[in-house]
Amino acid sequence: MKEAQKIKNRTEVPHEETWDLTDLFKDFTDWEKNFMALPKEEEIEKAIHQNFKNKLSESPKILLNCLLFKEELSRKLENLFVYASLRSTEDTSNTQATEAVGKIENKMSLLTSKFAFMNPEILTIKNLENWIQQEPLNDYKFKLSELIRSKKHILSEKEEAILARVSVPLRIFDEIHSKWNNADLKFLPIIDSQGNSHIVSNSRYSLNLQSQDRNLRINTFHSYYTEIAKWRNTITSNYYGNMVSGSNISKIRNFSGFLEGELFDDNIPLELYDGLISEVKKNIQLLHRSMKLRKNILKIDSVYPYDRAVSLYESKQNPTFSWEEGRDLVLKAIAPLGKEYVEIATKGLTKDRWIDRAENEGKRSGAFSWGTFDSRPYILQTWNGTLGDVYTLAHELGHSMHTYYSNKNQPYHKAHYTIFVAEVASTLNEALLSNYIITHMKGSDLAKSVLSENLENFEGTVLRQTLFAAFEREASKIVDQDETFTPDKLENIYLDLNKEWYGSESTFPEFTKYEWMRIPHFYSAFYVYKYATSYCASLALSEAFFIDENKAREQVFKILKAGGSKSPLEILKDAGIDFLTPAPVTNAFKNYQKNIQRAEEELF
Repeated sequence: MKEAQKIKNRTEVPHEETWDLTDLFKDFTDWEKNFMALPKEEEIEKAIHQNFKNKLSESPKILLNCLLFKEELSRKLENLFVYASLRSTEDTSNTQATEAVGKIENKMSLLTSKFAFMNPEILTIKNLENWIQQEPLNDYKFKLSELIRSKKHILSEKEEAILARVSVPLRIFDEIHSKWNNADLKFLPIIDSQGNSHIVSNSRYSLNLQSQDRNLRINTFHSYYTEIAKWRNTITSNYYGNMVSGSNISKIRNFSGFLEGELFDDNIPLELYDGLISEVKKNIQLLHRSMKLRKNILKIDSVYPYDRAVSLYESKQNPTFSWEEGRDLVLKAIAPLGKEYVEIATKGLTKDRWIDRAENEGKRSGAFSWGTFDSRPYILQTWNGTLGDVYTLAHELGHSMHTYYSNKNQPYHKAHYTIFVAEVASTLNEALLSNYIITHMKGSDLAKSVLSENLENFEGTVLRQTLFAAFEREASKIVDQDETFTPDKLENIYLDLNKEWYGSESTFPEFTKYEWMRIPHFYSAFYVYKYATSYCASLALSEAFFIDENKAREQVFKILKAGGSKSPLEILKDAGIDFLTPAPVTNAFKNYQKNIQRAEEELF
C-alpha cells in the first residue's frame, strides 16, 4: 500500500509559488514599524475636535478636509490589516500573523470609532444636497447621497461610537469558524478502491470528490463529515452568535430584520433576493433532469452528494494541468477582453507574483482575491492541476483585474466596488474559458469535460448558492423572531432544502444535513446570493461576445472601471443587465437547459 503524500510546511514552499507582498510591507518588522507609527487615539481625537467636530456645517471645504483626513487614516489601516490577514491565510497556525491581525483589528476599532460623530453631524447640514452638486464636494456626490438615503438608519454619535467599538468582537464568530475549519479539523486518511491511502483535508476534499473512483469519494465524504459532525453543538452556537448579533444590530438601526439591513448598503430590494429564490424554484425541474442524466451516465442507482462533482465525461486520461499549462490556457481564453487586459493579467501571474498557489500545512482553504488601493491584487489558491483549478484561477483573476481597473480609474473613495457586482467579472472569465475550450478544441476530450464543467458550474453557482441563500433566509427569520437555533432545527432546514433542490433522482445520507456547518460564506451574511445573480449577469455578457465583440467589451469595461461610483444595480444596468426584471435569471436557465440537452446528446 502506498503511503499518503506529506503536505509541505510553509517554509518548504518554493519562492515562485508564493505571492509577493512587499509592495505592502517587506516583513513583519516593517509592518510593526508602520503599526507603531499610527497616530494615537488622543492625537486623532485632538485633530477632530480642533478642526472638524461641530464645524462641518460651516463650509464645504471643512467637510471635504474631514473626509480626506479619514481616508488617509483608512488607507494606512487597510494596508496593515490586509498584510496581516494575508500572512495569516498562507498559514493559519502562524501565531505572529494571528497576533498581528488581532492588534490591527483592535486599533482599527479604536481609531475609527473617533469618527462616529461624522455621519450624524453631516446629516444635520441643511445645504448638504446643494453642496454636493458643486465644487469641492461634487466628486463625493454619490457617497454623500448614499448617506442621505441612510438617514433614518444613522444613530446618534454616542450610539455609533458604541457600535464601532463592538464591531471587532462581533467579527469573532467568523474567525472562530475559520480557525475551526482550517486548523482544528483533523480528518482520518482513507483508502481508494486500489488500496492506496489518501490524505483528507479541506483542499483535497473537493479534489477527491472529483475522482472517478467512487470508493475514494464515499470514503472521503465519510471521513470528512464524521469529523464535522462531532462539532454540531459548537458550530450551531457559533453561527447563532453571528446571526443574532447581525439581526440585533439591524433592528437597532431601524431595519425590519437582518436581511433588509444587509441589503440596504447595496440598495437591493428584498424582492430581488426573494425573487431569485422563487425563480430558481420555478426552474428546479431542470436540476432534477440533470441529476437523472448524471445517474444514467455514471451508471449509479441514485445520485449521492459525493457524486455531484465527478465529471460526466470520463476520458481515457483525466485532464490535468501544470501551473504553466493552466495559466496559459486562461490567458488565451480571456483574449476577447483585449490586448491590454491580457498583458496586465500575464504580468500579474508571472513577474509580479499576484498569486499564492502552493499547498502547505495550515493554508486557508478555498480561494480568494484581495488587496488594497495601494497594492497589487492578490490571489490565494491551492493548485492541484485539475480542470476545476483552471476555472478557479480564471475566476479569481477576474476579481483581480476588476480591482486593478477600478483602482486605476476611480479615486480611493469610489474605487471599492460592492460584492453584488464583484462576482460578474470573475464568472465572466469562467464563461470565456468555457467558450474558448468548446470553440477551439471542439470534439476533444477536454471540450467534452468542459461541457460537464458548464453544468457543474451552473449547478454549483446559481442553484447551490441559491440553496444556501434560502437556508440563510430561513435562519434569519428564526433570529429576527427572537428564537434560538438548535442543531436539529438547522439540520432539518438544510436537509429539506437539499431534497427540494436535488429531487427524487438523488439520495441524501445522514451526513448531508451537516454540510451547512462547513460553509465559510455563511459568516458573511447574505453574500452567497450574489454569486447566483453575478453568474446570470456574466452569462448574458459572455453571450454578447458572440453577437458583437466590441460592444460586449465596452459593456464589460463599464463594470470594471466603475468601481463603486454608482449603485450596483445602476452599474449593471449601464452594461445592459437589469436585475429589477426576471430577464437575467430567465436567460440563464435557458442557457442551462441548452447545456443539459447538449450533454444528453453528446455525453450519454
